[in-house]
Amino acid sequence: MDLKLDLEELIELRHHLHAHAELSNQEEKTAEIIVEFLSKYKPDHIWENVGGFGVIALFKGKKEGKNIGFRADLDALHIAETIELEYASKTPHTAHKCGHDGHMTMVAGIAAFLEKNELENGNVYLLFQPAEETGEGAERINRGLTKLDIQLDYLFGLHNIVGYPKGQILTKKGTFAAASRGMVIKLFGRTSHAAEPEFGISPVMAMAEITTQMTTIHKKLDCSDLTLATVVHAQLGEIAFGVSPGYGEVRITLRAMKDVDMQKFIDYAENLVKEQAEKEQLEFEISYTETFPATENSEEAFNIMQDSAEKVDLDFKPLDKPFKWSEDFGQYKLQMKTGFFGIGSGEDCPHLHDETYDFPDDIILDGIKMYCGLIKYFELN
Repeated sequence: MDLKLDLEELIELRHHLHAHAELSNQEEKTAEIIVEFLSKYKPDHIWENVGGFGVIALFKGKKEGKNIGFRADLDALHIAETIELEYASKTPHTAHKCGHDGHMTMVAGIAAFLEKNELENGNVYLLFQPAEETGEGAERINRGLTKLDIQLDYLFGLHNIVGYPKGQILTKKGTFAAASRGMVIKLFGRTSHAAEPEFGISPVMAMAEITTQMTTIHKKLDCSDLTLATVVHAQLGEIAFGVSPGYGEVRITLRAMKDVDMQKFIDYAENLVKEQAEKEQLEFEISYTETFPATENSEEAFNIMQDSAEKVDLDFKPLDKPFKWSEDFGQYKLQMKTGFFGIGSGEDCPHLHDETYDFPDDIILDGIKMYCGLIKYFELN
C-alpha cells in the first residue's frame, strides 16, 4: 500500500507533541495540537473535551457501513527528559517515555490518508484518549461515546514494543496484556508508648503477614496463568522512637492474565486482610486505584489483524505469551468489539519508561499502514 503521506510533516507532529508532554488529566495543550493537525484534513466532525481532554474525529464514508475506531493515548510520564533532543520536553519532570507521542502521530496520520483516499463505505472515528497511564481514560471515553450516541462496531489500538524488529506487527489470540489494579490497605489500631506496646494496638504483625502471604500468592490460587502481587509501598506509624504505631498502610499491585483470575485474586486478598485485621483487633479499609482489565483479542479480531497486515505486506508475528504489563484499552471490550496489537520499535531500543527511550520515527508509516489496512478490510467485508 502506497500511503503517499508527508513523513516529514508527521515527524514534525511527533516532535511537537514530545516537546509539550503532559501528565494524565493535564493533556490540554496536547489535545490542542491534535485538533489543529486534524482540522487541516477536514473531518466531518471533531468533538473536544471528551472524558477530560479527549478528542474524537469523524470521517464519513460515501455509503453506509461499519463504524470503525482507532485509539491513541495522550498522556506522558512523570520522568525527566535527560537525553539531548532538539525537540526535548519543555515540561519539567515530564516526558513521553512510553511512546504515546508516536501512537498519537500514527492515528493522526489516518486523517491525512483519508483526505487522499475517501472512504467508500462506513465511518472512521479517531479517538485520542487521556489518562491511559492511570487507567482512567478508557472508561471515561466509553461514557463519552455513549453520551454522544456513537456506537462503534470495532475499535483498534496499538502499542510500540521494544525488543522486536522495527515495524513488525505483533499480536495474539486471547490475552495480549495483563489485568492489573492497585490495592490500598489501611489498618487502624491505637498508639501507645514504645516502652509499653501492650497498651496499644499495632498493625505491624498484620502488615508483615499480609505482605508475606501476598508475595507468595501464586502458589495458593487455582489460576490458569500468571498471578503476581508486587508490594510497592508500605507505611507504619511515624518516625518517633517513643511511640508504638497505631496506623499502617500497604499498597500492592495485583496482576493476572485473565479478568476471572483477577477476581479470584481480589477475593483472596480481601479475605486475608480481614482475617489478619480481626486477629490483631484492627479496623481496616480496602480501596482500589488504577484498574486495568485484561486486554484481549477474540479469534475474529486476531484473524482480521493478521489478514490486514499480510495484505499490506507487513511482517506479522503471532505471539506465544501475553505481556505482563497492563493497558487500559481492555476497558473498551466491555462496550464494543476490540483488536489490539504491538508494533516493533527495535531490538536495541531502550526499554519503555526508561529515561533514555525515544519513540523511533521510522516506524510511523508502518503503524499508519496497518491502520489503513484495517480500514480497507472493513470496506471490502
